Amino acid sequence: MNWVPLNSKQIRAVSYDPGTQVLHAKFAGRRPVRHVGVPPHIYDNLVETSDPEFYYKYYLEPSRVQTGWWRKANLSSHAVKLLIILVGALVITATALEENGELPIHLSEITEAGTTSPASGQRPAVSPQ
Repeated sequence: MNWVPLNSKQIRAVSYDPGTQVLHAKFAGRRPVRHVGVPPHIYDNLVETSDPEFYYKYYLEPSRVQTGWWRKANLSSHAVKLLIILVGALVITATALEENGELPIHLSEITEAGTTSPASGQRPAVSPQ
């Protein structure tokens, strides 16, 4: 990969493959970014412009970025994460239920004002209004 240095404080160098239309950009203090589907004239203009940072932000940054190209996530990893979240929600729900399958608070304990009736020195709950 041949890197072309740019006259910029932020963008150190770029590399371009016209066959695949993939552009790589090296930044100061950041990891390189890979852009896909970049036409050759965009690369040529980026290299030749007097303000590469502006050109990059206007023509390349908003689109064509292939994020996470160094490690691709597959569908199974997302499915596992979703399964873990669902199991956690079921565990939380199951622990909130009493042995007979009912919630520990009964509708008869709720007063018309929307708070629970105070029992044995407990403060009344705040109504969610």
